Amino acid sequence: MKLIADFLKSLRQELRSRELAWLFIALTLSVTALSSVSFLADRMQRAFQFDARQLLASDVLIASDQPLPERFITQAASQNLKIAQTIVFPSMATVGSQSKLASLKAVSPLYPLRGALQVQTSSSIFKSGPPSGSVWVDPIMLSSLQAKLGDQMTLGQKKFQIAGVLEREIDRGAGFMNFAPRVMMSLEDLPATGLIGLGSRVTYRLLLAGDDEQVQSYEKWVKGYIDSEGLRGLRIETLENAQPVMRKTLERAERFLSLIAVLTAMVAAVAIALSARRYALKQADGCAVLKCFGATTSIILRKQFKIILGLGLFAALLGSALGYLVQLALTFLLGNLILTSLPSISVWPVIWSSLFTFFLLIGFAGPPIFSLVKISPIRLIRKEFEGINSSAIWVATFGLGTAAVLIALAARDLKLAFWAGLSFGGAIVVFSACAWMVLKILSRIQTKNFAIRFAITAQSRRSGFVVMQITSLGIALMALLMILLLRQDLLNTWQGNIPSDAPNRFMINVQGDQKSNITDSLVNAGVTKPDFYPMIRGRLVEINARDISPNDFVEDNAKRLVDREFNLSYTDQLPPGNRLTEGKWISGDSPQISMEVGIAKTLKLKMGDQLTFEVAGEKITAPITSLRKLDWGSMRVNFFVIMPPAQLNALPQSWITSYYQDPHQGALDFQMTQTYPNLTVVDVSASLNQIQDVLNKLSAALGLLFAFTIAAAVLVLVAAISATQDDRYRNAALLKAIGASRSTLASIARVELLVIGFVAGTLAGLAAGAAAWALGHYVMEIEFNAFGQSLLMGVCFGVIACLAAGYRFGQKIQSATAIECLRESH
Repeated sequence: MKLIADFLKSLRQELRSRELAWLFIALTLSVTALSSVSFLADRMQRAFQFDARQLLASDVLIASDQPLPERFITQAASQNLKIAQTIVFPSMATVGSQSKLASLKAVSPLYPLRGALQVQTSSSIFKSGPPSGSVWVDPIMLSSLQAKLGDQMTLGQKKFQIAGVLEREIDRGAGFMNFAPRVMMSLEDLPATGLIGLGSRVTYRLLLAGDDEQVQSYEKWVKGYIDSEGLRGLRIETLENAQPVMRKTLERAERFLSLIAVLTAMVAAVAIALSARRYALKQADGCAVLKCFGATTSIILRKQFKIILGLGLFAALLGSALGYLVQLALTFLLGNLILTSLPSISVWPVIWSSLFTFFLLIGFAGPPIFSLVKISPIRLIRKEFEGINSSAIWVATFGLGTAAVLIALAARDLKLAFWAGLSFGGAIVVFSACAWMVLKILSRIQTKNFAIRFAITAQSRRSGFVVMQITSLGIALMALLMILLLRQDLLNTWQGNIPSDAPNRFMINVQGDQKSNITDSLVNAGVTKPDFYPMIRGRLVEINARDISPNDFVEDNAKRLVDREFNLSYTDQLPPGNRLTEGKWISGDSPQISMEVGIAKTLKLKMGDQLTFEVAGEKITAPITSLRKLDWGSMRVNFFVIMPPAQLNALPQSWITSYYQDPHQGALDFQMTQTYPNLTVVDVSASLNQIQDVLNKLSAALGLLFAFTIAAAVLVLVAAISATQDDRYRNAALLKAIGASRSTLASIARVELLVIGFVAGTLAGLAAGAAAWALGHYVMEIEFNAFGQSLLMGVCFGVIACLAAGYRFGQKIQSATAIECLRESH
């Protein structure tokens, strides 16, 4: 105990050094950022590993966009498996005069087979779905429809009593994949609603449970049956791949959060290296004195090793504790975008954070600190510092290499870590080159103002440090500006590009004999006469007379496109907002296909390729004769595949239309769905608001992590300013000796800080604006032109950050005498 007490006392004395304190803060900040994401990722991963049965509500699940073959059910029954079924599709739900698009889920009596639902009717936990004649709804549904428990809800042609509020639906997945709130009903009530018709987007699920041997045997049989019968559009989910879409989406979000944490660690590492160098310079005289009194190299090495050990230990503990608290904040900010119930934390993130702490400390702080063992007593006379020896370089190489491996593990993606490191390095090179050129240009400026001339001359002499200050601050500011721009401006720009009278309603599942009456109803309500477009469901089964399957494609998006049904349409007129990029528009009745250029690129299709679609058991084959680019911002009805009327007009079809509805005509949705229960009316403006809500939650979580990035950048700035303090003190001593006033010293300091802040902010603003433009142009296909705003924000943030960080140093220099300045510089 005495040994530990002496160790803590020694460490506490060392931490009185400002340089060591800054090093400790930078190290703790880096560990906090990385461990917070590690804690969250660990809990989500363990939720999938240990709660997979509840994520499926079964042991194995078969999903399809068509009614499942009866053979699946009879085979499951013959193997004594428990069986449940669910049917999910969008539909309008109505209470009184209020209506809203809902995700309707009809469940069989035994649902769920694993886990339990949490419903707010009482404190009970339900082992099965709602009883016949009643529904359970999401809480948001009650507020949207201004309803309460006990009210009547209309679904299609049948009324139900709202009997409960769903607090937890175990197999639903993440909230960002379910924009429409849930309404759950009994499967036996579904036929009476009359909601499922031609063209309905329905997902059929068969849930099965039993012992492991039974489940594995059934899964093997299902796979063989699907292959032998050539069935398409079926997906098998097991304990190993539960919620694949949810897993993929959460993994992407986790990687993006990890990327920000890695960026923070990299920026903080610069602060660690600068603080360690400053600390080594300050400790050089002390080590030289110790050598004068006979201290050996091993004694000094043990002393410095104890300092690093103490720093690493306490930074790991404090950083892990703070990381856990930040992870709780992230979980709160993300809300229902992640699993509603996460397991408790494990010890692995703590162990990982501790390892990362020590390797980061060895790699970035080790070389300057361990170089103290080579200090010569002559340092007291000559003030020389031999610098870093070869042993320290090998130690640094080991530490840096190990830290890089740990960062790659944190990102959980070697490609992500590689590109993050490459982008970080590229930004450093570009920003450094630009900063160096700016300093060179400024050094050639002739001015009679003494403060400006002196400040520029001083910066030119120590241009290396100034370039480092500008680069580190610029990178951190660019990260902050990116999240601010992406949080609001891109979405606002997208919405701003949509015409004020663009359609805000989509009506689907319209039957052919309803078009005339629906048109009259909409026109009588003051809506512009809508255009109806035919919609035929078809599956792509052959390309150039070769059978295809999802396994023939590498990209996940291509696999999903091939596995699902396409919405085909026909017309002999080029639709508004469509622009031909290649080929000629449809003419005559001969087989031909006009395809959207993005889909063609994803599926690697080209002009002349023969495509075969299966529609209601009939195969339709035609060549690609033209490629089209669509204007998605017009909010009109668009189709990926269009054919001549003669090819498709005799096949089973429904119709779709879009139109603009005045915001004050909200009751019109209710009237239309009451008159035509089969219709589904999608309020696009409400969907955009839901997307905005999701983006706000994600950006709030990202903003929290970016706050750590900014804090790391401020630490870098403070450490960099401290690194040049000796030069500033010597300059101040000279200026004070020749009679310079405090106002002159203040002006010189302001000019130096303004140059750093202005250049860093300008570079960050331009880079962030260019990145946002590229994302909007190439990914979101919108025009983003807020370069002025990005540049202004970058300059303002840069100047304010520099002035704030340098204020304390400037005040100290101004108040000191010439003699005190000389003492501080040594």
